[in-house]
Order: sequence, then C-alpha cells, then structure tokens
Amino acid sequence: MTATRKGQVEDLDRLTDTLRGIELTEEGRRPQREIVFVTDEEMTHVLDDPVRMAIIKILKKGVPDTITTKTRDEETGDLIIRQREVRRHALSVIEIVKLSVEDEEVDGITKNQVYHHLPKLIEAGYVIKYGTVTTGKRTTDYYRRTAKGFVIASSPVRIDVRVIKKKAQQAVERIDKVFDLQLTADDKSKLVDLIIASERIEAKGRARIARMIKGDVVDSDVLELYNFLLNVYSCGMDDWLRTQREIRKILFPDE
Repeated sequence: MTATRKGQVEDLDRLTDTLRGIELTEEGRRPQREIVFVTDEEMTHVLDDPVRMAIIKILKKGVPDTITTKTRDEETGDLIIRQREVRRHALSVIEIVKLSVEDEEVDGITKNQVYHHLPKLIEAGYVIKYGTVTTGKRTTDYYRRTAKGFVIASSPVRIDVRVIKKKAQQAVERIDKVFDLQLTADDKSKLVDLIIASERIEAKGRARIARMIKGDVVDSDVLELYNFLLNVYSCGMDDWLRTQREIRKILFPDE
C-alpha cells in the first residue's frame, strides 16, 4: 500500500497476481483510509477478544505477492514482462489461519474461529469483504481492513485485560530485543504492569483529543500530532508522571 490523496491509500491489492480478475464488492471499491480514530465504546468493545484482535493484526501485516505487467516493444515486437514484489493485505480465511500459526505475536486460530468472528468485525466497521476470486467452479472470498491503522481512543476499561497485557508484553519483548538494556525478568514484569497503568491513565485524554480533530481526513502526520497532544495532556496528571518516572528508572537506572 502506498499513499495517494491525503488520508487514503492506493489500492494495490486488486492488481496483484493472486487476485487477478477479482470481483470487488461495493465496499471493496471504496478507498481504504489510512488511519481511523476509534472513539465509540461499543466499537472498542468488539476488540475485547483475542481472536478478533489477532485477525485485525494479521490483516495489517498481509502477505507477500507480486504484480506482473506485460507490454510489447513497439520497435522489436518483443514481449516485455515486468514483475514487482508487493505486500497484499486482502486475505482469504485460509491465509488468515495460516498466518496466525506462523506469526509469533498472535495465537494460532482455526478456520471456524475466523468465520465466527469476521461478521462481528465487519459489522463494527473494522473489516470488509473485499471481493471474490473465481477459479473454475471454486470461489474464494477475500477480506481487508477498512483502514490501514486503527487508533483506539476510548476508555480501555471494557477491553479484556488479557488483550492489554499481551500488547504490553509484546512491547517489552520488542524493546528488549532491539535495545541493549540488560533487562531482568523482574524488570520486564514491572514494565508490563507500568505500561498497562500508563495506558489506563492516558485513556482519560484519548477520546477527548480524538474528538477535537477537524474533519474526517487523518494521516500519519495527524497521528504524530495526536500523540504529542496526548503526552502534553497526560503530563498534567501526577499519577501518569509517577508512572513514567518508574519506567525511566527501570530502563535507565544509571541516569
């Protein structure tokens, strides 16, 4: 996916070799938005499930694919074939299941689970049925996110604590893998608890700031500004400042 008009994403999925000849749905023909701020409590509650969260994450990562173009040289008449590698984000149920097994960041999910939870994600506005590919007598449906990124900007009180904790654990493991901080098991455990606490405190300002955004066009630049304003807002809360200082002590004990 590459950016086109502000707030929209160029649709390369329909051009991929795997989806050649796809019959797009009405929703599939609409441009995918770049970022959506989720401020509605009910919409947030839909992600209160590890399987639905896994589907959302897998659709974001996508799979490798190719786009092949063929042209004829006007002078020589030679056929010129060009192929470029892209990442496809419209996936079939089978692909979602396969990727869930291969991805270390999500728990493996079954085909029945995907079929059970997809309607909930579609109804809530997170996912669409993108289109159908027909090969002989076989048809395969493909699904895609309505936006490249979702920012949960409502209170996380109703979100399953398992989802919040897993997200925090993944963040800590990523930090430990990328940076030489020499974190102990106890450090990691404390960081997870502090990140969860910080997320809950920040939730007090998320929805308020998200609702201040003018219009419905949101891109990565707006997301940076949103995070900046959220930090400024959170600085006014003593419990948030204490949490950040505790995190700093663990990450930079000698500073």
